[in-house]
Amino acid sequence: MGAVQDPQLIYEYGRWVGNQCRRAGIQVNYAPVVDINNNPDNPVINDRSFGENKYKVAEYGTMYAKGMQDVGVLACAKHFPGHGDVAVDSHYDLPVINKSRGQLDSLELYPFRELFKAGVGSVMIAHLFIPAIDNTANRATSISYNNVTRLLREEMGYNGLTFTDALEMQGVKKFFPDGEASAESLIAGNDMLCLPGDIPGSIEEIKKAIRKKKLSWQQIDERVKKVLHAKYRYGLSRLQPVNTHHLVRDLNAKSDDIKRSIAENAITALRLDDNVIPLLPLQSVKNKEKEPKVAYLGIGISSDNKFAHLMRGNYNADVFYFSYREDASRIATLASMLQTRYDVVVTGIHHYNRFPAGNFGISPAAVQLLQEVQQLKKTITFVFGNPYAIKNFCEAKNVIACYEDDAITQEAAADVLKGAIITKGKLPVTVCDAFPSGTGINSIPAPLSYAGVADVHAEK
Repeated sequence: MGAVQDPQLIYEYGRWVGNQCRRAGIQVNYAPVVDINNNPDNPVINDRSFGENKYKVAEYGTMYAKGMQDVGVLACAKHFPGHGDVAVDSHYDLPVINKSRGQLDSLELYPFRELFKAGVGSVMIAHLFIPAIDNTANRATSISYNNVTRLLREEMGYNGLTFTDALEMQGVKKFFPDGEASAESLIAGNDMLCLPGDIPGSIEEIKKAIRKKKLSWQQIDERVKKVLHAKYRYGLSRLQPVNTHHLVRDLNAKSDDIKRSIAENAITALRLDDNVIPLLPLQSVKNKEKEPKVAYLGIGISSDNKFAHLMRGNYNADVFYFSYREDASRIATLASMLQTRYDVVVTGIHHYNRFPAGNFGISPAAVQLLQEVQQLKKTITFVFGNPYAIKNFCEAKNVIACYEDDAITQEAAADVLKGAIITKGKLPVTVCDAFPSGTGINSIPAPLSYAGVADVHAEK
Protein backbone atom coordinates (compact mmCIF):
# COMPACT_ATOMS: atom_id res chain seq x y z
CA MET A 1 0.00 0.00 0.00
CA GLY A 2 2.93 2.33 0.53
CA ALA A 3 3.65 2.13 -3.22
CA VAL A 4 0.14 3.26 -4.13
CA GLN A 5 -0.11 6.93 -5.13
CA ASP A 6 -3.83 7.42 -4.37
CA PRO A 7 -4.60 8.11 -0.67
CA GLN A 8 -8.32 7.60 -1.32
CA LEU A 9 -7.63 3.96 -2.16
CA ILE A 10 -6.03 3.53 1.29
CA TYR A 11 -9.15 5.02 2.86
CA GLU A 12 -11.34 2.57 0.92
CA TYR A 13 -9.09 -0.28 2.02
CA GLY A 14 -9.53 0.84 5.64
CA ARG A 15 -13.33 0.85 5.20
CA TRP A 16 -13.17 -2.65 3.70
CA VAL A 17 -11.11 -3.94 6.64
CA GLY A 18 -13.47 -2.20 9.05
CA ASN A 19 -16.54 -3.77 7.45
CA GLN A 20 -14.89 -7.19 7.63
CA CYS A 21 -14.18 -6.64 11.34
CA ARG A 22 -17.77 -5.60 12.03
CA ARG A 23 -19.15 -8.59 10.16
CA ALA A 24 -16.97 -10.88 12.29
CA GLY A 25 -17.98 -9.15 15.54
CA ILE A 26 -14.67 -7.32 16.08
CA GLN A 27 -14.78 -3.79 17.53
CA VAL A 28 -11.04 -2.94 17.67
CA ASN A 29 -8.40 -3.56 15.02
CA TYR A 30 -4.77 -3.13 16.06
CA ALA A 31 -3.97 -1.13 12.94
CA PRO A 32 -2.51 0.84 11.30
CA VAL A 33 1.22 0.45 11.81
CA VAL A 34 2.61 4.00 11.61
CA ASP A 35 6.23 3.14 12.30
CA ILE A 36 8.62 4.67 9.78
CA ASN A 37 10.80 1.84 8.50
CA ASN A 38 14.11 3.68 8.15
CA ASN A 39 16.19 0.56 8.88
CA PRO A 40 16.18 -2.01 6.04
CA ASP A 41 17.37 -4.70 8.48
CA ASN A 42 14.40 -4.20 10.80
CA PRO A 43 13.38 -7.76 11.71
CA VAL A 44 9.91 -7.03 13.08
CA ILE A 45 8.36 -3.99 11.33
CA ASN A 46 9.89 -3.88 7.84
CA ASP A 47 7.10 -4.52 5.28
CA ARG A 48 4.43 -3.85 7.91
CA SER A 49 5.24 -0.15 7.49
CA PHE A 50 3.94 2.14 4.75
CA GLY A 51 7.57 3.08 4.06
CA GLU A 52 10.41 5.39 5.03
CA ASN A 53 8.78 8.75 4.23
CA LYS A 54 7.24 10.24 7.37
CA TYR A 55 4.69 12.29 5.43
CA LYS A 56 3.39 9.29 3.51
CA VAL A 57 3.32 7.12 6.64
CA ALA A 58 1.32 9.80 8.44
CA GLU A 59 -1.08 10.43 5.55
CA TYR A 60 -1.73 6.79 4.74
CA GLY A 61 -2.00 5.82 8.40
CA THR A 62 -4.57 8.57 8.85
CA MET A 63 -6.58 7.47 5.82
CA TYR A 64 -6.54 3.81 6.90
CA ALA A 65 -7.64 4.72 10.43
CA LYS A 66 -10.41 7.02 9.19
CA GLY A 67 -11.69 4.31 6.86
CA MET A 68 -12.08 1.87 9.75
CA GLN A 69 -13.49 4.36 12.24
CA ASP A 70 -16.00 5.69 9.68
CA VAL A 71 -17.65 2.26 9.66
CA GLY A 72 -17.56 1.88 13.43
CA VAL A 73 -14.31 0.03 14.19
CA LEU A 74 -11.76 1.48 16.60
CA ALA A 75 -8.35 2.04 14.98
CA CYS A 76 -5.06 1.76 16.88
CA ALA A 77 -1.88 3.62 15.89
CA LYS A 78 1.20 1.55 16.68
CA HIS A 79 3.90 1.14 17.95
CA PHE A 80 4.39 4.33 19.98
CA PRO A 81 6.84 6.09 20.09
CA GLY A 82 8.13 4.43 16.88
CA HIS A 83 9.50 0.94 16.19
CA GLY A 84 10.96 1.52 12.72
CA ASP A 85 14.66 2.01 13.47
CA VAL A 86 15.54 -1.22 15.29
CA ALA A 87 17.67 -4.25 14.48
CA VAL A 88 16.24 -6.44 17.28
CA ASP A 89 12.81 -8.08 17.39
CA SER A 90 11.01 -7.04 20.59
CA HIS A 91 9.28 -10.43 20.66
CA TYR A 92 12.67 -11.87 21.67
CA ASP A 93 14.60 -9.06 23.37
CA LEU A 94 14.45 -5.35 24.25
CA PRO A 95 15.52 -3.17 21.28
CA VAL A 96 17.55 -0.05 22.02
CA ILE A 97 17.11 3.23 20.13
CA ASN A 98 19.89 5.72 20.84
CA LYS A 99 18.38 8.88 19.41
CA SER A 100 18.00 12.34 20.87
CA ARG A 101 14.60 13.78 21.68
CA GLY A 102 15.06 16.16 18.80
CA GLN A 103 15.57 13.28 16.38
CA LEU A 104 12.54 11.44 17.75
CA ASP A 105 10.40 14.58 17.52
CA SER A 106 11.34 15.23 13.89
CA LEU A 107 10.83 11.66 12.65
CA GLU A 108 9.39 8.83 14.76
CA LEU A 109 6.80 10.92 16.61
CA TYR A 110 5.55 12.79 13.53
CA PRO A 111 2.98 10.21 12.28
CA PHE A 112 1.59 9.75 15.79
CA ARG A 113 1.02 13.49 16.16
CA GLU A 114 -0.83 13.56 12.84
CA LEU A 115 -3.04 10.60 13.72
CA PHE A 116 -3.79 12.04 17.15
CA LYS A 117 -4.92 15.29 15.50
CA ALA A 118 -7.10 13.25 13.11
CA GLY A 119 -8.84 11.51 16.02
CA VAL A 120 -7.45 7.98 16.06
CA GLY A 121 -9.22 6.22 18.92
CA SER A 122 -6.35 4.25 20.44
CA VAL A 123 -2.60 3.75 20.42
CA MET A 124 -0.39 0.75 21.17
CA ILE A 125 2.77 1.26 23.22
CA ALA A 126 5.94 -0.50 22.08
CA HIS A 127 8.54 -2.41 24.08
CA LEU A 128 11.61 -0.25 23.37
CA PHE A 129 14.48 1.10 25.44
CA ILE A 130 14.98 4.75 24.53
CA PRO A 131 17.32 6.52 26.98
CA ALA A 132 16.27 9.95 25.67
CA ILE A 133 12.78 9.22 27.04
CA ASP A 134 13.59 7.06 30.06
CA ASN A 135 17.11 5.94 30.97
CA THR A 136 16.03 3.61 33.79
CA ALA A 137 17.86 0.35 33.12
CA ASN A 138 15.84 -2.22 31.14
CA ARG A 139 12.62 -0.23 31.43
CA ALA A 140 10.66 -0.61 28.20
CA THR A 141 8.63 2.33 26.90
CA SER A 142 5.47 0.26 27.46
CA ILE A 143 5.99 0.38 31.22
CA SER A 144 7.60 3.81 31.40
CA TYR A 145 5.74 6.63 33.19
CA ASN A 146 7.98 9.08 31.32
CA ASN A 147 6.78 7.67 28.00
CA VAL A 148 3.09 6.94 28.61
CA THR A 149 2.08 9.71 31.00
CA ARG A 150 4.61 12.50 30.56
CA LEU A 151 5.29 12.25 26.81
CA LEU A 152 2.10 10.76 25.39
CA ARG A 153 -0.53 12.16 27.77
CA GLU A 154 0.89 15.42 29.08
CA GLU A 155 3.24 16.63 26.35
CA MET A 156 1.38 15.32 23.27
CA GLY A 157 -2.07 15.69 24.81
CA TYR A 158 -3.41 12.28 23.78
CA ASN A 159 -6.48 11.14 25.74
CA GLY A 160 -7.57 8.07 23.76
CA LEU A 161 -7.20 4.47 24.88
CA THR A 162 -3.72 3.00 25.26
CA PHE A 163 -2.97 -0.68 24.79
CA THR A 164 0.36 -2.17 25.72
CA ASP A 165 2.05 -4.33 23.14
CA ALA A 166 1.81 -7.99 24.15
CA LEU A 167 3.19 -8.41 27.65
CA GLU A 168 4.22 -11.99 26.84
CA MET A 169 6.95 -10.59 24.58
CA GLN A 170 10.51 -10.89 25.86
CA GLY A 171 11.10 -7.18 25.27
CA VAL A 172 9.33 -6.62 28.59
CA LYS A 173 8.80 -10.06 30.17
CA LYS A 174 12.56 -10.75 30.23
CA PHE A 175 13.05 -8.06 32.87
CA PHE A 176 9.56 -7.94 34.46
CA PRO A 177 8.21 -11.52 34.70
CA ASP A 178 5.29 -13.15 36.51
CA GLY A 179 2.79 -10.32 36.37
CA GLU A 180 5.23 -7.53 37.22
CA ALA A 181 4.88 -6.04 33.73
CA SER A 182 1.09 -5.79 34.18
CA ALA A 183 1.40 -3.73 37.34
CA GLU A 184 4.15 -1.58 35.85
CA SER A 185 2.01 -0.97 32.75
CA LEU A 186 -0.82 0.47 34.83
CA ILE A 187 1.57 2.52 36.96
CA ALA A 188 2.98 3.96 33.71
CA GLY A 189 -0.52 5.13 32.74
CA ASN A 190 -1.85 2.50 30.31
CA ASP A 191 -5.53 1.64 30.06
CA MET A 192 -5.46 -1.93 28.76
CA LEU A 193 -3.01 -4.82 29.01
CA CYS A 194 -2.49 -6.95 25.91
CA LEU A 195 -1.79 -10.66 26.57
CA PRO A 196 -0.48 -10.36 30.13
CA GLY A 197 0.00 -14.12 30.28
CA ASP A 198 -0.06 -14.83 34.00
CA ILE A 199 -3.51 -13.48 34.93
CA PRO A 200 -3.51 -14.53 38.66
CA GLY A 201 0.06 -13.27 39.02
CA SER A 202 -0.87 -10.00 37.30
CA ILE A 203 -3.82 -9.41 39.63
CA GLU A 204 -1.65 -10.11 42.66
CA GLU A 205 1.09 -7.72 41.47
CA ILE A 206 -1.49 -5.00 40.80
CA LYS A 207 -2.95 -5.42 44.29
CA LYS A 208 0.57 -5.29 45.71
CA ALA A 209 1.20 -2.02 43.84
CA ILE A 210 -1.99 -0.58 45.33
CA ARG A 211 -0.96 -1.61 48.84
CA LYS A 212 2.42 0.05 48.28
CA LYS A 213 0.60 3.19 47.00
CA LYS A 214 2.30 3.00 43.60
CA LEU A 215 -1.20 2.78 42.15
CA SER A 216 -4.59 3.85 43.53
CA TRP A 217 -8.09 2.39 43.29
CA GLN A 218 -9.16 5.75 41.86
CA GLN A 219 -6.73 5.28 38.98
CA ILE A 220 -8.05 1.76 38.42
CA ASP A 221 -11.65 3.06 38.40
CA GLU A 222 -10.72 5.80 35.92
CA ARG A 223 -9.23 3.27 33.49
CA VAL A 224 -12.24 0.95 33.86
CA LYS A 225 -14.69 3.79 33.15
CA LYS A 226 -12.65 4.80 30.13
CA VAL A 227 -12.77 1.26 28.75
CA LEU A 228 -16.51 0.98 29.49
CA HIS A 229 -17.13 4.26 27.68
CA ALA A 230 -15.37 2.88 24.59
CA LYS A 231 -17.40 -0.33 24.82
CA TYR A 232 -20.66 1.63 24.93
CA ARG A 233 -19.52 3.76 22.01
CA TYR A 234 -18.85 0.69 19.87
CA GLY A 235 -22.11 -1.08 20.67
CA LEU A 236 -21.05 -3.48 23.40
CA SER A 237 -23.73 -2.34 25.84
CA ARG A 238 -26.05 -4.72 23.96
CA LEU A 239 -25.42 -8.38 23.23
CA GLN A 240 -25.32 -8.85 19.48
CA PRO A 241 -24.30 -12.40 18.59
CA VAL A 242 -22.53 -12.70 15.25
CA ASN A 243 -24.80 -14.02 12.53
CA THR A 244 -22.75 -16.87 11.08
CA HIS A 245 -25.12 -17.41 8.13
CA HIS A 246 -23.07 -16.77 4.94
CA LEU A 247 -20.25 -15.39 7.12
CA VAL A 248 -17.37 -16.54 4.91
CA ARG A 249 -19.16 -15.37 1.77
CA ASP A 250 -19.82 -11.95 3.27
CA LEU A 251 -16.26 -11.54 4.56
CA ASN A 252 -14.80 -12.27 1.13
CA ALA A 253 -17.43 -10.51 -1.00
CA LYS A 254 -15.13 -7.66 -2.10
CA SER A 255 -11.73 -9.11 -1.25
CA ASP A 256 -10.60 -9.89 -4.79
CA ASP A 257 -11.74 -6.51 -6.14
CA ILE A 258 -9.86 -4.39 -3.61
CA LYS A 259 -6.76 -6.61 -3.70
CA ARG A 260 -6.77 -6.27 -7.49
CA SER A 261 -7.11 -2.50 -7.22
CA ILE A 262 -4.21 -2.27 -4.77
CA ALA A 263 -2.03 -4.51 -6.96
CA GLU A 264 -2.73 -2.53 -10.14
CA ASN A 265 -1.91 0.76 -8.40
CA ALA A 266 1.12 -0.51 -6.47
CA ILE A 267 3.18 -2.46 -9.03
CA THR A 268 6.27 -0.36 -9.69
CA ALA A 269 8.55 -0.28 -12.72
CA LEU A 270 12.03 0.62 -11.46
CA ARG A 271 13.94 0.36 -14.75
CA LEU A 272 12.71 -0.35 -18.27
CA ASP A 273 15.23 -0.73 -21.11
CA ASP A 274 15.16 -2.74 -24.35
CA ASN A 275 11.47 -2.05 -25.08
CA VAL A 276 10.46 -5.35 -23.51
CA ILE A 277 7.07 -3.94 -22.43
CA PRO A 278 4.53 -4.31 -23.92
CA LEU A 279 5.15 -7.94 -24.79
CA LEU A 280 2.03 -8.71 -26.80
CA PRO A 281 0.44 -12.14 -26.49
CA LEU A 282 0.92 -14.38 -29.52
CA GLN A 283 -2.70 -14.14 -30.64
CA SER A 284 -2.27 -10.38 -31.10
CA VAL A 285 0.86 -10.63 -33.31
CA LYS A 286 -0.31 -10.39 -36.89
CA ASN A 287 2.89 -11.61 -38.53
CA LYS A 288 3.34 -15.13 -37.14
CA GLU A 289 6.93 -15.23 -38.41
CA LYS A 290 7.76 -12.43 -35.98
CA GLU A 291 6.39 -14.20 -32.94
CA PRO A 292 9.12 -14.02 -30.26
CA LYS A 293 10.30 -17.19 -28.60
CA VAL A 294 9.64 -16.60 -24.89
CA ALA A 295 10.94 -18.37 -21.79
CA TYR A 296 9.75 -17.98 -18.21
CA LEU A 297 12.22 -18.64 -15.41
CA GLY A 298 10.46 -19.10 -12.07
CA ILE A 299 12.91 -18.67 -9.20
CA GLY A 300 11.77 -20.18 -5.92
CA ILE A 301 9.06 -22.41 -7.40
CA SER A 302 8.99 -26.05 -8.52
CA SER A 303 5.59 -26.10 -10.25
CA ASP A 304 3.40 -23.67 -12.15
CA ASN A 305 1.84 -20.78 -10.26
CA LYS A 306 -0.65 -18.30 -11.77
CA PHE A 307 2.07 -16.22 -13.43
CA ALA A 308 3.73 -19.26 -15.03
CA HIS A 309 0.32 -20.45 -16.22
CA LEU A 310 -0.35 -17.06 -17.83
CA MET A 311 3.09 -17.08 -19.46
CA ARG A 312 2.26 -20.40 -21.09
CA GLY A 313 -1.18 -19.21 -22.20
CA ASN A 314 -0.21 -15.74 -23.43
CA TYR A 315 3.12 -16.51 -25.08
CA ASN A 316 3.36 -20.28 -25.39
CA ALA A 317 6.40 -19.79 -23.16
CA ASP A 318 8.69 -22.59 -22.09
CA VAL A 319 8.81 -22.60 -18.28
CA PHE A 320 11.87 -23.37 -16.18
CA TYR A 321 12.09 -23.64 -12.39
CA PHE A 322 14.98 -23.00 -10.03
CA SER A 323 14.42 -23.55 -6.31
CA TYR A 324 16.40 -22.03 -3.44
CA ARG A 325 17.60 -25.52 -2.53
CA GLU A 326 19.46 -26.06 -5.81
CA ASP A 327 23.19 -25.55 -6.06
CA ALA A 328 25.10 -23.76 -8.82
CA SER A 329 25.62 -26.85 -11.01
CA ARG A 330 22.71 -25.99 -13.38
CA ILE A 331 23.51 -22.32 -13.78
CA ALA A 332 25.88 -22.45 -16.77
CA THR A 333 23.70 -24.87 -18.76
CA LEU A 334 20.45 -23.04 -18.01
CA ALA A 335 21.88 -19.58 -18.74
CA SER A 336 23.37 -20.79 -22.04
CA MET A 337 20.07 -22.37 -23.11
CA LEU A 338 18.11 -19.22 -22.32
CA GLN A 339 20.60 -17.12 -24.27
CA THR A 340 20.70 -19.24 -27.41
CA ARG A 341 17.12 -20.45 -27.78
CA TYR A 342 14.93 -17.51 -26.74
CA ASP A 343 14.23 -13.97 -27.86
CA VAL A 344 12.77 -12.82 -24.52
CA VAL A 345 13.36 -14.19 -21.03
CA VAL A 346 10.91 -13.25 -18.28
CA THR A 347 11.99 -14.01 -14.71
CA GLY A 348 9.87 -14.11 -11.58
CA ILE A 349 11.26 -14.15 -8.03
CA HIS A 350 8.83 -16.07 -5.81
CA HIS A 351 8.37 -17.59 -2.36
CA TYR A 352 11.13 -15.74 -0.57
CA ASN A 353 10.88 -14.66 3.06
CA ARG A 354 9.28 -11.41 4.20
CA PHE A 355 12.08 -10.41 6.55
CA PRO A 356 15.75 -9.75 5.73
CA ALA A 357 17.54 -12.48 7.72
CA GLY A 358 19.59 -14.75 5.45
CA ASN A 359 19.00 -12.50 2.43
CA PHE A 360 15.25 -13.25 2.62
CA GLY A 361 16.00 -16.93 2.04
CA ILE A 362 17.18 -16.25 -1.52
CA SER A 363 20.10 -18.60 -2.09
CA PRO A 364 23.49 -17.46 -3.46
CA ALA A 365 22.96 -19.83 -6.40
CA ALA A 366 19.65 -18.16 -7.26
CA VAL A 367 21.26 -14.71 -7.11
CA GLN A 368 24.12 -15.89 -9.33
CA LEU A 369 21.72 -17.37 -11.90
CA LEU A 370 19.64 -14.21 -11.99
CA GLN A 371 22.64 -11.97 -12.41
CA GLU A 372 23.79 -14.05 -15.38
CA VAL A 373 20.34 -14.21 -16.96
CA GLN A 374 19.82 -10.48 -16.55
CA GLN A 375 22.82 -9.88 -18.83
CA LEU A 376 20.94 -11.42 -21.77
CA LYS A 377 19.66 -9.16 -24.51
CA LYS A 378 15.96 -9.01 -23.64
CA THR A 379 15.13 -9.94 -20.06
CA ILE A 380 12.70 -8.59 -17.51
CA THR A 381 12.49 -9.47 -13.82
CA PHE A 382 9.33 -9.38 -11.70
CA VAL A 383 10.01 -9.44 -7.95
CA PHE A 384 7.00 -10.86 -6.08
CA GLY A 385 7.53 -9.90 -2.45
CA ASN A 386 9.36 -7.54 -0.10
CA PRO A 387 10.98 -4.84 -2.29
CA TYR A 388 14.11 -4.69 -0.10
CA ALA A 389 15.16 -7.98 -1.74
CA ILE A 390 15.65 -6.07 -5.00
CA LYS A 391 19.03 -5.01 -3.60
CA ASN A 392 20.26 -8.25 -5.20
CA PHE A 393 19.17 -7.16 -8.67
CA CYS A 394 19.91 -3.45 -8.90
CA GLU A 395 21.88 -3.95 -12.13
CA ALA A 396 18.94 -5.56 -13.96
CA LYS A 397 18.03 -3.93 -17.27
CA ASN A 398 14.32 -4.29 -16.59
CA VAL A 399 12.95 -4.80 -13.09
CA ILE A 400 9.46 -4.48 -11.64
CA ALA A 401 8.48 -4.57 -7.94
CA CYS A 402 5.22 -6.42 -7.31
CA TYR A 403 5.24 -6.52 -3.46
CA GLU A 404 3.01 -9.61 -3.06
CA ASP A 405 3.09 -13.16 -4.41
CA ASP A 406 -0.57 -14.13 -4.63
CA ALA A 407 -2.53 -15.04 -7.76
CA ILE A 408 -4.22 -11.63 -8.00
CA THR A 409 -0.90 -9.78 -7.97
CA GLN A 410 0.52 -12.24 -10.50
CA GLU A 411 -2.44 -11.58 -12.82
CA ALA A 412 -1.88 -7.84 -12.52
CA ALA A 413 1.84 -8.31 -13.27
CA ALA A 414 0.95 -10.32 -16.38
CA ASP A 415 -1.30 -7.45 -17.48
CA VAL A 416 1.60 -5.03 -17.00
CA LEU A 417 3.79 -7.24 -19.18
CA LYS A 418 1.30 -7.29 -22.05
CA GLY A 419 0.56 -3.57 -21.69
CA ALA A 420 -3.07 -3.91 -20.58
CA ILE A 421 -2.33 -1.78 -17.50
CA ILE A 422 0.36 0.85 -16.85
CA THR A 423 2.63 0.81 -13.80
CA LYS A 424 1.69 3.63 -11.43
CA GLY A 425 3.47 2.78 -8.16
CA LYS A 426 6.45 4.43 -6.49
CA LEU A 427 8.99 2.61 -4.35
CA PRO A 428 8.16 3.32 -0.67
CA VAL A 429 11.67 2.50 0.61
CA THR A 430 15.24 2.87 -0.60
CA VAL A 431 16.54 -0.41 -2.03
CA CYS A 432 19.97 0.71 -3.27
CA ASP A 433 21.61 3.82 -4.70
CA ALA A 434 20.04 3.14 -8.09
CA PHE A 435 16.54 2.77 -6.63
CA PRO A 436 15.89 5.30 -3.83
CA SER A 437 12.52 5.82 -2.22
CA GLY A 438 10.12 7.39 -4.71
CA THR A 439 11.52 5.58 -7.76
CA GLY A 440 8.87 4.56 -10.25
CA ILE A 441 8.24 5.01 -13.97
CA ASN A 442 5.18 4.47 -16.12
CA SER A 443 5.32 1.46 -18.39
CA ILE A 444 4.25 1.63 -22.03
CA PRO A 445 0.67 0.58 -22.79
CA ALA A 446 -0.21 -1.78 -25.60
CA PRO A 447 -1.41 -0.26 -28.89
CA LEU A 448 -5.03 0.87 -28.66
CA SER A 449 -6.11 -1.67 -31.25
CA TYR A 450 -4.90 -4.43 -28.91
CA ALA A 451 -5.46 -2.83 -25.50
CA GLY A 452 -9.24 -2.75 -25.95
CA VAL A 453 -9.27 -6.45 -26.75
CA ALA A 454 -7.00 -7.17 -23.78
CA ASP A 455 -9.33 -5.36 -21.41
CA VAL A 456 -12.33 -7.30 -22.66
CA HIS A 457 -10.49 -10.58 -22.16
CA ALA A 458 -9.45 -9.49 -18.67
CA GLU A 459 -13.07 -8.75 -17.74
CA LYS A 460 -14.17 -12.18 -18.95
